[in-house]
This record gives sequence, C-alpha cells and structure tokens, in this order.
Amino acid sequence: MSTTSIADVKTALTEGLTDLPLPTVRRCYEESARLAERETLSYECYLLELVTRECEDRRHKRMQRLFRQSRIPAEKSLANFNLNRLPPKVGLITKTLLEGEFLDRR
Repeated sequence: MSTTSIADVKTALTEGLTDLPLPTVRRCYEESARLAERETLSYECYLLELVTRECEDRRHKRMQRLFRQSRIPAEKSLANFNLNRLPPKVGLITKTLLEGEFLDRR
C-alpha cells in the first residue's frame, strides 16, 4: 500500500468507527494494529484484543454510571457504618453476614 492509500484507509476507518458506537476501538485500533504487526498476531487475535478492550471500557463506564445513579456517598463503607442504627434483628443478621461463618457450614 502506498502512503496515500494508508491515509485513506485510516480516514475511512475513523469515519466508520465514529458512525458506530465503538469509542474505545476508535481510540486504540492503531496501537493494537502495531502490536499485532510486531507480534505477528492473526486477524482474529487483533479483533479479539479490540473487542476485549471495548467490553472492559463499557463495563467500567457502566459501573461508574450505576454508582453515580445510586447516590451512595463515596466515603460510605462498612468500617464507618453504625450497626446500632439498625433494628436488633437486622443488626444480628448483618453481623452474621459480615463474619461469614455460614460459608464454612455450607
């Protein structure tokens, strides 16, 4: 391929990836292509790398979105949770769950 045709392919590929909702693939396809060339990976391995990155990025963004939607303060944790605020029965169940001894009985 000549330099101009590589630039044309790059432009067409970027435009196509902009039309499709694949932002991670668009961002990292060149880096993955260079890696595939260096390591002589098959086309399938190259595509798997891109799809894996896209899936991981989407999973991470989904978790961030769900955390924001939950409106749980970031500083909230079990370490600073006041079990005394719970009804006695719920507090007892919570302590049992936190200790995890029921897993040994399984």
